Amino acid sequence: MTSNFLQRYLSDRTFYKIQSQTIIDNPDQRIVDDLNSFTSTALAFSLTLFNAAIDLISFSNILYTIYPPLFLVLISYSIGGTAISIFLGKGLVTLNFLQEKKEADFRYGLVRVRENAESIAFYGGEDNELQLLLQRFTSAFENLSQLLISSRNLEFFTNGYRYLIQILPAAVVAPMYFSGKIEFGVINQSVSAFNHILGDVSLIVYQFQAITAFSAVIDRLGEFDDVLDGSRSKCLSDPMEHINLTCSYVKGSQVLDCNGSIRANMSLRLLDVENLSLKTPQSNSILVRDLSFAIDEKDHLLVIGPSGSGKTSLLRALAGLWSTGKGKITFYVENEADALPLTSSDVAPVEVNSTNMNEELGRPIYNNSRSVFFLPQRPYMVLGTLRQQLLYPTWTEEGIVSDGTKPRDSLPFLTRVPKSENVDVKRSVPIPTTDNLIQVLEDVRLGYILSRFRSLDSIYEWSNVLSLGEQQRLAFARLLLSKPKLALMDESTSALDEVNEAHLYEKISTAGITYISIGHRRTLYAYHSKVLQISSADADADSKQRNWNIEPIDHDSLPNFLKL
Repeated sequence: MTSNFLQRYLSDRTFYKIQSQTIIDNPDQRIVDDLNSFTSTALAFSLTLFNAAIDLISFSNILYTIYPPLFLVLISYSIGGTAISIFLGKGLVTLNFLQEKKEADFRYGLVRVRENAESIAFYGGEDNELQLLLQRFTSAFENLSQLLISSRNLEFFTNGYRYLIQILPAAVVAPMYFSGKIEFGVINQSVSAFNHILGDVSLIVYQFQAITAFSAVIDRLGEFDDVLDGSRSKCLSDPMEHINLTCSYVKGSQVLDCNGSIRANMSLRLLDVENLSLKTPQSNSILVRDLSFAIDEKDHLLVIGPSGSGKTSLLRALAGLWSTGKGKITFYVENEADALPLTSSDVAPVEVNSTNMNEELGRPIYNNSRSVFFLPQRPYMVLGTLRQQLLYPTWTEEGIVSDGTKPRDSLPFLTRVPKSENVDVKRSVPIPTTDNLIQVLEDVRLGYILSRFRSLDSIYEWSNVLSLGEQQRLAFARLLLSKPKLALMDESTSALDEVNEAHLYEKISTAGITYISIGHRRTLYAYHSKVLQISSADADADSKQRNWNIEPIDHDSLPNFLKL
């Protein structure tokens, strides 16, 4: 079950939608704790129910033969006890559900302190963090107090229910013994059969607290399963307007312009953005209005603008992470293997245009393809070795170790990557050798970390032991190894000095990588051929005025511009 939930959680970018739209709380706790509780409790209940059924069948005939009214009284007693238990414990399901959530929130607060320890220490925010954690703990403790009170009341009734009727079988059967209708051993037999049947038919009464806790786990897993299954809630439903993100496989070396004519510029077209408008998910405020531009090979674009104008939202839309708005984004790839099947429900397919020289596949670009690579401002550091940091995300180091030996046998469903829509089984890209990895570290001026950490196979908490500047250079190493056609970079050199920034841009340009950069430094103009300036959009939703301007960069006048 864990493998199944993980596969669906990490497919179709569901994990991103859950986090960005706050659809459900604590998916990690549901995968780890709730799945464990569900499987263990379900197994225990199944065995208990099976044993109770066998026991009930075995002893019912005995008790019914001895004295039928006693059997009917016992059934009526158990039904009444079950009804009273449900009445007394009806709030336990909600309390258990909330307890799971509040405990998970408290643990999440502790994890945030661990992950942001340096920032908290710099701010001196220990008292604030303590106050926030105590608030979450108090909330969990107060809910636990209510849960214990309800459990105590239910336990009082359960104990009384269990012992109140114990004398009944002996009291009913004893007169029959004195009248000579039965032998003395039948009394013990009736008491034993009565107690067995009482335990069997009172299973709900005796196990009610465990059942309510199990019900809360089922509710949480059911809610999670609905999200993963695509039985979409309103948060995951497709908007009225959507951004059409597609990928076209280029058969020839030419791409037609929008008017159907062949472009005079014979360089390879990589990206078309047509009438793209970006809106905020909740308020539907306009960020960018009717943006249109094209990117050809070696046509480097710099995106600038004030904070909050929608620069990062534009890159998110290009990466398929932002679907609120309208317009069309088309990526062009030479390798058909990069045109992968549809992977997002937020993207609508496009009809095939037979007049175009390209095969319009109606498929979104896939982040792990070799055509497009995304570099965020704060690179993601995976859990693993330095080698795995460099290979991420283009190559999966499944079944590969540094000495070339095969890993030990393990459960296949835990080691095998499932063949799904999101995994390209046709693409076979050679994994870089150790020499390649060492060379790329030298290229981004990180060669010294090999001596610091001894080897490529050392394991550390890389987000803590590497500075942000080193992490950004490591991200450029990934980019140089992957060698995509197009790179989308969101202030990916913000933590670097100008010398290292110039060196890295020179390296990726020499590697033949076309890039779209977001940045604020004037020095970035020197590494780009065009600049897209986005201003804050007009608050009037009906306004048609565009809030962007794109123009070529005049490198001859650039020195004077940089002195301003």
